[in-house]
Amino acid sequence: MIPLSLARRGCDMGRFGSVFFVFALVLVGCSSIPRTALAWGEFGHLTVCDLAYRNLTDASRDELKRIFHAGQGGITVHAKDGTELRHYTSFNVGCLEEDERPRKHAADHFVNVDRTTTSIPAASCPVGGSCIFAGIDRDLTILKDRSKSDEDRVFALMAVGHWIGDIHQPLHISFADDKGGNAIKARVVGGCGTSSYRPGNLHAIWDGCLLEAGLFQKVRNRADFKSTWGRRTITYRAVDTLLANTSLAEEQAMVGTDPAVWANESFQITLQPDVQYCVKSGNACHYSDTQASLGPDDEERKVSLGSDYLEQYAPIAEDRVRLAGFRLAHLINLALDTAYQGPAKDSLQP
Repeated sequence: MIPLSLARRGCDMGRFGSVFFVFALVLVGCSSIPRTALAWGEFGHLTVCDLAYRNLTDASRDELKRIFHAGQGGITVHAKDGTELRHYTSFNVGCLEEDERPRKHAADHFVNVDRTTTSIPAASCPVGGSCIFAGIDRDLTILKDRSKSDEDRVFALMAVGHWIGDIHQPLHISFADDKGGNAIKARVVGGCGTSSYRPGNLHAIWDGCLLEAGLFQKVRNRADFKSTWGRRTITYRAVDTLLANTSLAEEQAMVGTDPAVWANESFQITLQPDVQYCVKSGNACHYSDTQASLGPDDEERKVSLGSDYLEQYAPIAEDRVRLAGFRLAHLINLALDTAYQGPAKDSLQP
């Protein structure tokens, strides 16, 4: 029997599993697995990757199923440390893998720039030897290479799903000294919609609170919403909404750019004064009114945000997730389907 801690990636049967196979063994105890803090939040990443999965071509989906060993109940591979065995059955849950500890590619979750930077002109890592651009390039190359093992390609696919989610989260394109807003204490007056999520810093507000108050709250407000739904079902219904509100023309425009553009989109949001991430001072964006940057022994500043902040930025967070999902589908289709010529209309699209 597969240990529960290793089978957790297979607990999500709602989309990927229901499409082509059910791995019953891993259902035991899934509801008891605790939630952990993840970039974009667990539900954000699940939404991005399910949206991408639903926009794969038949050829891409068939190849994805094949490398996941769908007909055999999933793939068992060595974990990142090379010793532990893990079992994977679904792509969307696999997109959470890069946030598992210890992180194999910790630097690839971000682009850290100097505080005088005003734009991201190219897909190069400006500070340090690695960043999200390096992760995208490395793992897309592995995914495309059919001479690589299924194990290598599965890890690469799951990682690409995570990187494309991360590059669209604005505070992942930010400054190293405050850890992308993790070192800015924050509270939201009134909470994040009707969810129980309670962020403790600005990064967490963007990871989860804005989506809980916006995209996922819309699902909770639907007449057909049921409190008895499986815990992750809300992400699948959110994807329904994103598909139904994105035309083919919009999708085609979304995917006609590259990761440098996506990172710069995120960074321009990060720099907006109303985001309260940094304080403009000439060409620089300082940590606070009194500090250019945050030192290791400095006290973290605090912000208190209200419903007006959620109303302003929840739609932006939703749009970043939407962009990430469609763009991820495009990259996977390019990697797995040699006949792919660009987006085609989905059945739910207007």
